[in-house]
Order: sequence, then structure tokens, then C-alpha cells
Amino acid sequence: MEIHDLLAEVTQRFTAHPSGATRWDDPHEHRNIADEEYSRVSDPERYAVVGARARSWIDALKALELATAQDVEAPPWPYGPTDARAVLVTPVRAGALSMLVVLGSMEGIEDAVAVGVGDPAVLIGMEPFCGCDACDSGSDYLLSAIDDLFTGIIDGSFLYAEGKDWKLTVGVNGWSASGSQDFDTLIDKARAGTSIGRLMITGGPWLT
Repeated sequence: MEIHDLLAEVTQRFTAHPSGATRWDDPHEHRNIADEEYSRVSDPERYAVVGARARSWIDALKALELATAQDVEAPPWPYGPTDARAVLVTPVRAGALSMLVVLGSMEGIEDAVAVGVGDPAVLIGMEPFCGCDACDSGSDYLLSAIDDLFTGIIDGSFLYAEGKDWKLTVGVNGWSASGSQDFDTLIDKARAGTSIGRLMITGGPWLT
């Protein structure tokens, strides 16, 4: 199976979801952000597309027998969804990396999604990161961001590492980091099989 086959299954399930038809453009594509938008969430219900997309990924992975899904206790992340339900998605293929999908509310939005890896789980991404109108980039951005979180882990390209004063995350769209290091060299070492930092999390692809 190829990743595009999996994505087609996800899209089919998402389209059938009650929120699957919800779309809106980036409101700031052609205008600047207004000051009052930073303290306003004008339409929190539309963010249900985020939870629907994540659930479509989980359901597709189970239906195609690529993974199992188990409800677990939500992690005590200092920043992340509250009143949350957590699902541990474990790949069937040996050597692949499990993911923790946390679905809950955040700042008036009922369908925030966060993804973690490792044990204990490290938060690697959340959408929406902020639900205020100023941070709204449209539905296409949100759906692509959720897809990228899942895809990066499933295709085996994901890498997380941290040292005393730095953190590095590698996904399908390249890498992001905090701190001062030669991160390109660190990534090359990790890809060659050398452990980097005091914590490194990676895994093989889920698909055969």
C-alpha cells in the first residue's frame, strides 16, 4: 500500500463526516490582521473539521488493519487540549512508531487535536495551535497540518530529539528547532543510526 492509497481512505471517511463539508478561506490572505482579532473566536464550531480529520485518520488506519487504537489516559502536558480523550494508535508493523492522539477543547474550541510520540509522550504538534481569529489561516491549512502530522510518522520520516538546551523536530515539511546547534549535521547522524541528544524518538514506516 502507498501513502496516497491511505490518504484516499482518510478522505473518503472525512467526506462522509458531518463536518467534512466545512470549508473557509484564509481570512488574512489579502488583508492585515486587525488588533481586535487577537481576543476573538468568532466561529469556534467550524473547528470541528480538525477533530473530524484526526478521527478519519484513526478510523482509516484501523479499517485497513495498519494499526490498533486504544483509549488511554490523557497526558499531563502543560499546554494542550483540556477535558481531553487520548487514543494510542499502535502500528501493526514492527519497528514503527506509535502515536498518541489527544482530542479535547482549547480556549473555547471543542475540537483541538494534539499529537505526541514516545513514552512518556512528547507533544509534537497541535491544531489549531491558537483558535483566535488572528491566528486563523483557513480550513485547508488546518487539514494539511493534521495530515502532515500523521504522514510524517506513518512514512517513517519523523524524528524528534532534544538536548540540554535544544529541541529538534523533523517531519514531512523539513525540520524546526529551538536552541543553537548544527541541526543539519545532527539530522545526518540520526539518519545514519547514531543516537543524538539525551532523547531521540524515531521509527520505521507503517506501510509495506
